[in-house]
Amino acid sequence: MMKMVDGKLVPMTAEEISQMESDAAVPPAVPAMVTMRQARLALLGAGLLASVDTAINAMPEPQKSAARIEWDYSSAVQRHNGFVQQLGPALGLSESQIDDLFRVAVTL
Repeated sequence: MMKMVDGKLVPMTAEEISQMESDAAVPPAVPAMVTMRQARLALLGAGLLASVDTAINAMPEPQKSAARIEWDYSSAVQRHNGFVQQLGPALGLSESQIDDLFRVAVTL
C-alpha cells in the first residue's frame, strides 16, 4: 500500500498497514443519546417498532407505567437509561445489538 508524503507516493510500512486495518475494524462509538424520532426509526428499520408496546405491556408494575411514560413522552433516549436496559432484553436484544441500534439511530 502507498501513502502520500510531501506530494509523493511512498510505500507504507507493515506497522502502518496493520494500524490502518486495526483502525478500520473498530466500530464507531456508541452515542450516549438519540432523539426519540431516531430511536423509533431505528427500531422500525430493525423490524422491532411494533413489538415495543407488547414488551412494555408485559412488564410488571411500576416498571410498566414508568416505561410507558418514557416511551410516550420522552424527547430523547439515553443509552444507559433504565428504560433501555429493560426494553432491550424484552425485545430479545443483546447489549451489542442495542449498541448497534444506537449507532444506526444517530445517523437517521
